[in-house]
Amino acid sequence: MASSNSSGIIEATFPSGALVPKAETGVLNFLQKYPDYDGRDTVIAIFDSGVDPRASGLETLCDGKSVKVIERFDCTSCGDVDMSKKVKANDKGFITGCSGRQLKLSPQMTASNTANGEYRIGMKNFHDLCPFKVRENITNFYKTKDWDGPNKLATAAIARKISEFEAQNSDLTKLSWDKKLIKEDLDNTLEMLNNYEKIYKDIRTTYDCILYQTANGWQAVVDTTEKGDLENALHLGEYTKTHEIKNVDDFFSISINVHDNGDVLEIVGMCSSHGTHVASIASGNHASKDVDGVAPNARIVSITIGDGRLGSMETGTALVRGMMKVMELCRSGTKIDVINMSYGEHAHWSNAGRIGELMSEVVNKYGVVWVASAGNHGPALCTVGTPPDISQPSCIGVGAYVSPQMMEAEYVMREKLPGNVYTWTSRDPCIDGGQGVTVCAPGGAITSVPQFTMSKSQLMNGTSMAAPHVAGAISILISGLKQKGIKYSPYSIKRAITNTATKLGYVDPFAQGSGLLNVEKSFEHLTQHAGASENMLRFAVRCGAQAAKGIHLRQGVLKKPIEQDVSIEPVFFNDQETEPHQKFNFNMRLNLISSQPFVQCGAYLDLSYSSRSLTVKIDPTGLPPGVHTANISAYDSNCVQKGVLFEIPVTVVQPHVIDCNESVTFECTSTKNDGSIEFQPNTIQRDFIMVPRGATWAVLRMRSTDKNRENLIGKFFVHTMQILPRLSCRVLETMKILPVNSENETTLHFLCQEDNILELCIAKYWSNYGTTHIKYSLEFHGIKANNTNPYIMPAARGIHKLDFVALKSEDLQPQIQLKTAAVVLRPTEAKITPLSALRDVIPEGRQIYQNMLTFVLQVAKAQEVAVYAPLFNSLLYEAEFESQLWMMFDANKAMVACGDAHSHKVYTKLEKGEYTIKLQLRHEKRDLLEKVYEANMVALFKLSNAINMDLYDHYNNCLTGRRKFTNCVLKDTPAKVLYVAPLPQEKLTKANLPANTAWLAGTATLAKDEAVRRVDSYDFTYYLNPPEKKNGNGNAGGNAGSGNNTANASKSKTNITVPNASVNTLSSLNTDVGDTVTASGDGAAASGANASPAASTSSPKKMTTDEYAEGLRDFQCMMISKCEVGKAEDIYDEVIAAHPKYSLAHVLFMQNIESTEYKPLLPHAFVKMVNSNVDEDAHKEEMLRIRTALERVSQLGGYVINDMKSEYDELLAYYGLKSDTRPDASKIKTNMDKKKRLICWRLCPGGVWQKSRSALSMAI
Repeated sequence: MASSNSSGIIEATFPSGALVPKAETGVLNFLQKYPDYDGRDTVIAIFDSGVDPRASGLETLCDGKSVKVIERFDCTSCGDVDMSKKVKANDKGFITGCSGRQLKLSPQMTASNTANGEYRIGMKNFHDLCPFKVRENITNFYKTKDWDGPNKLATAAIARKISEFEAQNSDLTKLSWDKKLIKEDLDNTLEMLNNYEKIYKDIRTTYDCILYQTANGWQAVVDTTEKGDLENALHLGEYTKTHEIKNVDDFFSISINVHDNGDVLEIVGMCSSHGTHVASIASGNHASKDVDGVAPNARIVSITIGDGRLGSMETGTALVRGMMKVMELCRSGTKIDVINMSYGEHAHWSNAGRIGELMSEVVNKYGVVWVASAGNHGPALCTVGTPPDISQPSCIGVGAYVSPQMMEAEYVMREKLPGNVYTWTSRDPCIDGGQGVTVCAPGGAITSVPQFTMSKSQLMNGTSMAAPHVAGAISILISGLKQKGIKYSPYSIKRAITNTATKLGYVDPFAQGSGLLNVEKSFEHLTQHAGASENMLRFAVRCGAQAAKGIHLRQGVLKKPIEQDVSIEPVFFNDQETEPHQKFNFNMRLNLISSQPFVQCGAYLDLSYSSRSLTVKIDPTGLPPGVHTANISAYDSNCVQKGVLFEIPVTVVQPHVIDCNESVTFECTSTKNDGSIEFQPNTIQRDFIMVPRGATWAVLRMRSTDKNRENLIGKFFVHTMQILPRLSCRVLETMKILPVNSENETTLHFLCQEDNILELCIAKYWSNYGTTHIKYSLEFHGIKANNTNPYIMPAARGIHKLDFVALKSEDLQPQIQLKTAAVVLRPTEAKITPLSALRDVIPEGRQIYQNMLTFVLQVAKAQEVAVYAPLFNSLLYEAEFESQLWMMFDANKAMVACGDAHSHKVYTKLEKGEYTIKLQLRHEKRDLLEKVYEANMVALFKLSNAINMDLYDHYNNCLTGRRKFTNCVLKDTPAKVLYVAPLPQEKLTKANLPANTAWLAGTATLAKDEAVRRVDSYDFTYYLNPPEKKNGNGNAGGNAGSGNNTANASKSKTNITVPNASVNTLSSLNTDVGDTVTASGDGAAASGANASPAASTSSPKKMTTDEYAEGLRDFQCMMISKCEVGKAEDIYDEVIAAHPKYSLAHVLFMQNIESTEYKPLLPHAFVKMVNSNVDEDAHKEEMLRIRTALERVSQLGGYVINDMKSEYDELLAYYGLKSDTRPDASKIKTNMDKKKRLICWRLCPGGVWQKSRSALSMAI
């Protein structure tokens, strides 16, 4: 029902100026006063998910002609296409694309080619480039258009046939065998059609790409027709030269760049709408000036750092390449003035990391002002993200502010509330005590988004939106300084906005930094103090032995004064190129003033161009429980009006201490009679409590004390956090938005750690109207095991003992569930190579290298799998290696999964088969890459059913399996001793674990209460016994591996040319139990790839002559896969002569033949290739060679089948069993499965080969 308007007057104006807010920070007044300082002559680089130059407001500058987005780069490699393959057209104007399609050159392509008719070809899967919403739109569009109708008709037809069959055969249990086959075929067809419906979303579009040189540079063609009609395909020039951007379809647009002299085509798209929205806030230029960005005449450089393959997560590769591109542009004359980065994550420690070092280099050497969002992880303290929390405070960190005008125009709020920061904006200090939030700015806007969203504009909020506001503001400041001829540096800009920001007394000081940005005063400060000696230098402040950015005392109850050494060092901009006389002549005399009496230091500091140390004394003894802050501010004695030159921030936390002898409950302190605390919108209450020893979880209870207001529900943001040594703020925290009223008590259970300060932060949500009075308490509980490493259990140690104690009386009901199986993957290949000499070199001359590690993963059945590299840091910004990107490929070389640092929690459904994983590590120091040659990966297989471990309260019961423990009441003393029984072999066999499982992982929960079990759980690891070694040729039946080997081109007995074929040795196809194939150097090694640890057996000891014969045979088999085809056939003949029934030799030789230019294809694709429109003589010669190869392969396959005919009855008898109760059932199953795979491997492709031969015969 519409609300009434008692006055009858409707407002005719809309507060459109608040959609992209600018008045709050003085931008509107500044531009009215200085209309020419609108960002002209400045460039803002947007490090984000990509910017759409076709979005409203991002097409042109204010003149309506000049392009706004002047450069567009995808630095993630997501859009890279390998174009190293060169071809020429045949007489009919066709070239064969990498997809196998015949591509018809357009007259324009032929006429404009300046490379003697040479074209480069490649192929790109566009699924990676598209944002999720675009993928969804494309899939739904084509599904509706091309799939749903035929599929539904086919499904209905099969369902009709099933109904007719069932009507004709009333008793389905008495069908004859031929009718059973008909019924099974109908049912399976229906199931197949239904499955196709489910997997349609996985269909991906791949386009042929063509690249050629013209007089105006490189020209790219993307065959979006998928028919080879290049005249109607997409034609694009290099964006730098042409600024061309074209739509792939109704949903998505792209541009291109070319690298490495044409070897790499970079297709630039967008992985989300975030970057375009950010750019619109910073620099949107609209017809309606109300919705302009802050700097409407600034130009944009789009640097994509979000990788579409990883769901728009940034990567180290992208960040480093983006920074190199900024350096390159600055050196080539396109000066980047400001970088906006509304991306980031948290770090365990902020004073190390290669990414942060390069960020500081961009600022300190190239003079770029780097603006970063502070993060959306408040309201607890120490939640500032990285960046701006890096080793040097070189970035400007921005918090998010919301004004009354924004509330009205953007959020459709019925009442205006006082301006404030958003509840969730991240808070200072950084974990090392530094200041991460420099200023705050409007953190919401309704502005332009990419065309693929099918929307002109959209509301987004967060510090991601506050940062571009500040980036745009700095752009207009620099625009004015350039036009006035005033010299500046990133340091003078940061000091100006810090000293002139409007401090908001009623706003949380930890969220606003120095206050709300004030552009007008910042410009006045910069112009008034243009000649200040410190404008071109920064002051490096390092506190304590860890060289922290500030002083942060949060270690416990502080009972005595503490002294900290602090060093101050002036550093000129681009220090290495600064004239020596400037360094000699530098001297400043500083006044040091502490803002609080509990922090003291010397009052004066004479500073020349060298490091000076001073001692800061912090006396916390008189401080009440809570958080206390102070700043030591340095002023120039000769000109105090310049403001603060640098600060030493100090944060001290004094916790409440609970006397566990009396109570384990913390009650909120209040001055009201009912013990309640009053909350207005965005009121924040922080309590710091020392968690009692023995506590492992806590329960927060909240209730409103407002009478007669049962229907009024308060919306409260609860954030609990403990900062653990050298760990990020996200390791031990809880964030919840909870409703609170007077009728029911609101409770929250959360995890905590003993003897560590807990911050309990309760905030009323910023947009929640009204005043609410609440009373709350925090009650601590605990059950823990006193043993060393209690939740790590090696199977070889037998029974595992656990000693449980409680903080107070608790119900103990332990449960241990194992949910994943871990398989260690060792690299089969590691190769260090220098990357592109043009694209991956940091100025000046710092070449980046890669170490490409290759792993092989065997999946025995369809399963969910996660993979990760445990050696490397899981957090990007503190990692030594800038890239940890891995990709997984199936047997058809199609990418099925990829991941980066956080991939251990991301599971992918994999079908049965062999997968290859490529892990890329990048660094500019080759020696560091050499140290990780043997880095392993871990594959986590999600078990179909969790394995429960049994616990007992008596050792003998655990030994015999009698009377399992269920629950009891646990007290603080004495400890309750329980015993965990190792897993029996029967349970492991039933679990059907992956081959070579190293350990099982899961969780242990201890409490009986279900609410507690959800939060108080522990990672439990069960290490399996290593597999037994096999005798025979002395090889262990452990990990399987494969290597890539190269065969030289040569003419063979079967008339086949082999150009650098890569062969995989699949010894798991061997039918002889116990046999292995091993290789040294770059060869292959495989044994028992599909056998579980329990399946290993010992064969009888063999005679020396037998061992020699087997060893020679195995070596020869290895050489079959390595040699060129002619030599391989000679070796094959020798092996078969000595071992006539050795099927592996047939298989290896078949694989060698298949790895030539004869490429196995499915029938329809093969027929299309055979009938392709190419030169007839050359085509016939090619087809004759392929037919010869097919006949040889078919012959070898027949040998495999004939060798195994004697096994048919045995296999039929085995798979006809309902259950196998024999003692060695697992060993027998492994052997039978191996034989079945071998037969299926030969029979399944048989039809394909026969069809291919038939097509060849017709063509020839």
